[in-house]
Amino acid sequence: MLPRRRTLRCRGHSATGLAIVPAAGATTDHAQRHVTERHGDASWKRKLARREVVRELRRPAPIRSLHAPYYRAVSDETKVQTRHGELTPSEIADALPGTGEVMASVGTAWWKCAYAARGGNWELAAYFARRVRGLQRGLAVTRPKYAGDLAAFEEQKLDPVLRAIEARAVTDFEHTFASATDRANELHVKWAKPYIRWVLPDEPPRDLHLGPIAAMDR
Repeated sequence: MLPRRRTLRCRGHSATGLAIVPAAGATTDHAQRHVTERHGDASWKRKLARREVVRELRRPAPIRSLHAPYYRAVSDETKVQTRHGELTPSEIADALPGTGEVMASVGTAWWKCAYAARGGNWELAAYFARRVRGLQRGLAVTRPKYAGDLAAFEEQKLDPVLRAIEARAVTDFEHTFASATDRANELHVKWAKPYIRWVLPDEPPRDLHLGPIAAMDR
């Protein structure tokens, strides 16, 4: 037997008894009074407040929905700072090139693409075909009502032209170029502009070298 237990036995008590007696002596009223006193203490309230703050800091931030009022649409009265001054979104939109201006640039690039390919300057032909693609993609952004037709035109008509240029296949280029031109004119009719019918000019452009690149240094 351990010395401590032997001492307890001599005194007529047990270790279990000693552990239970103090607990049994504490009444329910005493326990409630003790809790009430602690909750009424100012320092205890400050500790509770600090714990609440810590909980809030550790809590993950809520994910706001894009449709929530937190994200508000930019008002037309909002000014956007540019290098030249402040503009509203409407003023910026009005300053963008119109459909007519974009399509005039497309026509010029399409004209030069054809004669560059016919002259054997395939790199220049590819440049202008990609130029047409870029202009039309920009138009799809500023004029969303044309976006579907422009995407279909790129996939079904313009991509074959680019593949023919990459392969340097003269016959395939002439066929795909003519097919794309016909489809463009059909779209003019669909877009209520039947009076616009693009035709390839009989004369090549005179502001560029259209022959093979190797002939440029001669």
